[in-house]
Formats: sequence, structure tokens, C-alpha cells
Amino acid sequence: MMTLISCDIIPLLIAALIGLLTGWWIWANRVRVSLAADTAPAPTLARSPIPVVPPMPAPEPVRAPEPVKLAEPVVVAPPPPPPPPPPAPVVAAAPVAAALTAIGIPAAVGAADDLMQVKGIGPKLNTLLISLGITRFDQIAAWGAKEIGIVDGHLGAFKGRIGRDEWVEQAGYLASGNIAAFEAKYGKLDSENK
Repeated sequence: MMTLISCDIIPLLIAALIGLLTGWWIWANRVRVSLAADTAPAPTLARSPIPVVPPMPAPEPVRAPEPVKLAEPVVVAPPPPPPPPPPAPVVAAAPVAAALTAIGIPAAVGAADDLMQVKGIGPKLNTLLISLGITRFDQIAAWGAKEIGIVDGHLGAFKGRIGRDEWVEQAGYLASGNIAAFEAKYGKLDSENK
């Protein structure tokens, strides 16, 4: 390190001199500023007036919003029940119907029932029974062995269905309105035929 100092002594001296001058200049300015502060008169309030601002009014308290009044609930009346299905059309009884009533089969009294609710009576049998003048459950429910034999003789290809499908018992339940007993024994009624 000594060799470095001995070789470059001039730049080293110049750097030291610059450092001394900079330190003296900073110290001198500091002393001047502090002396100026000590000798300067204190500022008065008259020279620099501060504007007087009136105090702000206190904010109004925030009110809770009024509760919303709900409209009265609208009660909607349930729609009226659908009208009952029209009764089955009463078909004029054929001459055979007059013969059946003449031999002891009771005639239909009142509006026709939907005979297809009886299990085993389909559209073709229904049409055939109507043509014979049989249109109500109470007619079928009143049949005995004699009447069953007479009607069975007019059923053609459907002969034997009255006893096999138990029409008399089914018609008895339906004529009396005992649907629960009917459904317990023969199953649910078709919804379209109720």
C-alpha cells in the first residue's frame, strides 16, 4: 500500500484538499443559518393573518329508512272444477231391447252409465249392450241366472263373458258407488272412465 501512496501522492493530496474544503463549506453554512435564525425577529400574527373559519355544523343523524309496507297478499280463488263429462249418449234401443224387457230383463231408467268401467266390457261390447237396451249398472246388477242366459244368447262371439268377467258383481259395486270395494277386488278404474 505504501508503494501505491508514494507513486500517486499528488492525486491523493488533491482529494484530501477537496474533502477539507467541502467540510469547511458545509460547516460554515450551518453556522450562518443558525446565526440568522437567532437574530431574526419573531413573526407576529398581524403580518400573517390566519383566516378564521367558522366551525362546521354537526352533521344530522342518519335516519333509518321507513319499513316497506308489503301489499296485502292476493288471494286467488281456485279455478272452478271442470264440468262433469257429458253422459253417454242414449241410443235408441233396437227391437231386440223391447223383446228383452218383455221377457223380464229390467229396462234402463235414467241416464246411461259408462259400461266400459266394468272390466271385460270394451268398445264393441259396449255398443252391442247399448243396442240391446242395456245402458246402466243397476240393470246388470239385477240380473239373475235367467237374465244372464237370455243376454248371453245375444252376445254372439262374446258369449260367456258375463260370468267369466263377473259383470253382475262389478256392476253391483259401481251402481252402489262402492268404488273402494270395486278397486280392491278388480283393480283401479281407468282415469278416463271415472
